[in-house]
Amino acid sequence: MNATLRTFGVYVLTSLLMLRTLVVPVILVDFELRHDYIAQYLCENRLRPELHCDGKCYLAKKLKAAQEHDEREASQRLVTQLLELPHEHLLTTFTFGLSSWAERELEPTPFLAPVYVHDSLSDCFRPPQTIFC
Repeated sequence: MNATLRTFGVYVLTSLLMLRTLVVPVILVDFELRHDYIAQYLCENRLRPELHCDGKCYLAKKLKAAQEHDEREASQRLVTQLLELPHEHLLTTFTFGLSSWAERELEPTPFLAPVYVHDSLSDCFRPPQTIFC
């Protein structure tokens, strides 16, 4: 019983998700099934038969409304993602601390000691030397 209820729930939720992607085909099928009724009662040009509209204006209006609805939802989703994304990072806390390698003292090594010993005053205040061959 529990497994069949779960399976039924999966089918219902999947069909609801698929219905969202099938909006345009549903509108087209609805138009084809009710073509005579739409042409006779819902068409904007029903009083002008010379235009041969036959309800195509109604179909175009429904398709445009569905497209605008999808675009509006997409833009709202984009705005929501852009506005809520930075707030998610504010909830994350970062702690910065010195790691163990930064806290230890460096020991001088014998092979690097002559490189770093430098008397800058003797280099700076010294008269120029002339070279005689």
